[in-house]
Amino acid sequence: MDLVRWSALLADWSKGEGPLYLRLAGHLKSKIRSGYLRPDELLPAERSLANLLSISRSTVVAAYDLLSDEQWI
Repeated sequence: MDLVRWSALLADWSKGEGPLYLRLAGHLKSKIRSGYLRPDELLPAERSLANLLSISRSTVVAAYDLLSDEQWI
C-alpha cells in the first residue's frame, strides 16, 4: 500500500456526521466517482487501512461491505 497516496486520498474522510463506516464509504465513493480511484484498483487490506486511519478493523470491514453491497467495489 502506498501510504503517502492513501493518506492524501483519505484526508478529511472523517469530517461530517454519522457512523464512521458511512463516512469512510462515502469518501471512497466520492473518490471513485471523481476518478481518483479506478474501478479496477485494489483497495488496501482491512488491517492496513484501519492502522493508517487509526480506526477499528470492523469499521473498515463495514465500509467495504457497504461498498460491495452497493456494487461500488
